[in-house]
Amino acid sequence: MTNPLPRRDVPLDDVLAELNAAAQQPFEAANPIPPAVNHSEAFFAHERRQVFMREWICAGRADELPDAGDYMTHQVADVPLLIVRQEDGTLSAFINACAHRFAQLVAEGKGHARKFTCPYHAWTYAPNGRLVRAPYMEMKPDFDVNDHRLSQVPLEVWEGFIYVTLNPDPPLTVAERVQALRDEVVGRYDMACYKTVIRETMTWNANWKNLIENFTESYHVPIAHGQTFAQHNKPLDDYVCGDDNPYFGYHRAPQAAESGLGAAHPGNDRLEGAWRRMMVDFCVFPCHLVTLMPDYVWWISVQPEGISQMRATWGAAVPPEVLADIPEGGYETWLQDFKTYLDVANAEDKGLVEALHRGSTSPILPEGTFHPIERNLWQFTKYLAATCAA
Repeated sequence: MTNPLPRRDVPLDDVLAELNAAAQQPFEAANPIPPAVNHSEAFFAHERRQVFMREWICAGRADELPDAGDYMTHQVADVPLLIVRQEDGTLSAFINACAHRFAQLVAEGKGHARKFTCPYHAWTYAPNGRLVRAPYMEMKPDFDVNDHRLSQVPLEVWEGFIYVTLNPDPPLTVAERVQALRDEVVGRYDMACYKTVIRETMTWNANWKNLIENFTESYHVPIAHGQTFAQHNKPLDDYVCGDDNPYFGYHRAPQAAESGLGAAHPGNDRLEGAWRRMMVDFCVFPCHLVTLMPDYVWWISVQPEGISQMRATWGAAVPPEVLADIPEGGYETWLQDFKTYLDVANAEDKGLVEALHRGSTSPILPEGTFHPIERNLWQFTKYLAATCAA
């Protein structure tokens, strides 16, 4: 019987050879990411170790946890995390597993707590991860609560976004990796001042990299986003792709309209000239996708669930001058309209991303090619090849 998914069994060495060959091509002669990279089970296991167990991953927005004791959960490569606002205003991230026998400590979601109690044996922890109570453990000689605490992982806040890493000793901070992106492009927006209004999770039947491929190019926008982004009427020849960088890729283009959705609010004193109507799409590799506009930021953090399924946490935030301008009593209507707009954009992309995954399962495909404004896809291929090098 013929294997219906022939790329699933491609050995790791073969996938790495294809990926490295693709990354060595100059952009002008480059082809799309090799299909086996999105379909090989061996490569999937490899990238989880090389990418998701080592790299910085976006978990959300810092303003989602304004007060001491506020918490949220997140997951990176099957590792459950608990992120907590501390008394001193900092954020900490812990493995969401009790230090006793590793039961999940906190159910998925967000909330506020003065302490965290394991539902299994009632071991109880302070927000800083310190064990403060372990019932009946006085029956064990020499047991000391100070020797048992939640495992902590590195956390960093950059431009209002929370990043975590399972790497106990990351070679570079997030700020160091994306300093050029902040200095040259996004720093002028002051994303940290934007206030979160939406946080959602979605699951699609595609490989996580298919969404990275889709988001990092705007060639499809005039065709696929007729109900949303295409309405900004940005000609393709107005798009500018950023310089090559091993840690991020971006492209930008100004919209024609100087008012309305996508343009700076009159009270915005941070942006000048064309930047008051400039859209910037960027990806902080491996999986943090951002559409940054003068009047909102839409972000997605993508996680693999399998070679054919991905889970994405996504959200939106808006600058304070936009929120201040919403009429009294009109917030819920404004929010529903805004969320509907982004839901439609996600729906427009979902069919494309899943079609990309299905089509690339074929054992027979042409070589493929890139449009000039798809340079960010080639940059992602180079990043992936470097990060996954055996």
